[in-house]
Amino acid sequence: MLIKQIAQKRVVVLRLSIVLIITLIVFDNNFSAYSLEIDPNTAILFSYIGYTLVVLGGFGRIWASLYLEGFKTKKLIKEGPYSMVRNPLYFFSLMIFLGMFFAIKSVPISVTILLVFVLFHVPTILNEEKVLLDTHDESYRAYYESTPRLLPNILKYKKTKSTDRIEVKIKGINNVLWEIMGYLFLFTLIDFFYFIGL
Repeated sequence: MLIKQIAQKRVVVLRLSIVLIITLIVFDNNFSAYSLEIDPNTAILFSYIGYTLVVLGGFGRIWASLYLEGFKTKKLIKEGPYSMVRNPLYFFSLMIFLGMFFAIKSVPISVTILLVFVLFHVPTILNEEKVLLDTHDESYRAYYESTPRLLPNILKYKKTKSTDRIEVKIKGINNVLWEIMGYLFLFTLIDFFYFIGL
């Protein structure tokens, strides 16, 4: 029951965390005091790495959402990103968060965000897996036992047949696109305030 409640509140908590981070960055004159002491060239390298992770994570979330949209727990999806990992949306979200860490360049703030991510996403993953185990037949159990939970195994990738079609709910995909644009904007904002504070 607690796991289900945590899973339901994760989006609100994550959004509040993001608002808190933006507030810290914009209004805290000492934000740079929380940042790592690194030279400008390393900071630029961190920015490139972070931006790449955010973009890849964003495209990954779009890719996984296209397979899942319109089905959720109703149909078992085992192709594309779901052939490599049971929870590709959470893996790609983690990639976005890691990219944000490179923008923030602060160990305490990054560790806090990572803890929030773990505390709210792990129960969600466990809750969703329980629902899927209860909803589907033995085919899900076989998939569950043979496919990694969070870290993809690219050797297991199964390409979708060219004749396969997926049903996509435009509203769901629009939400993912807005979310990715929000992360890119947040990354740019964090990076901007970091560099003007140097």
